[in-house]
Amino acid sequence: MEYKTDKRIVTIHAIQGLVIIIAMIFLILLLLLLFKETNVLFRILSGMVIFISLLTSYEALIYMPLAYKKNRISIDKNFVVIQKGLFIKTLVKMPISKLYTVKLVQGPFEKVFNTKNIVLVTLADEFTMPVLNSRYADVLSRRLIRAIKDNDKK
Repeated sequence: MEYKTDKRIVTIHAIQGLVIIIAMIFLILLLLLLFKETNVLFRILSGMVIFISLLTSYEALIYMPLAYKKNRISIDKNFVVIQKGLFIKTLVKMPISKLYTVKLVQGPFEKVFNTKNIVLVTLADEFTMPVLNSRYADVLSRRLIRAIKDNDKK
């Protein structure tokens, strides 16, 4: 069975990006109050703020929606396969026998949009699959925990 990232992540990232952009606008207004427009320091700092705002907008509105379309987690008989990334693609094929536990993480934005992150914990590392629909995340975690228990009995 294959699970994909929930589409509501786009909304979550857009809200986060909007908050950052609003903070940057307030920072520019504060710089206007502290410095004269002709001041070199004002120009440098406001240029940096505008650059960061544009970068944040690109990340929240263009890159993240495309990157999250590529995220997948699937389970076959003996392996959990996690695929992530848009430009830098990551494929993790993890034997179920190496899984230690499964965690579900839900931050404030995820709670509002009824989504969860699933974290697969092995003895060596943690692997996060971001923002699954809450129902799918619960089903997936139960399947993985059952697979871990079945594997421990062997």
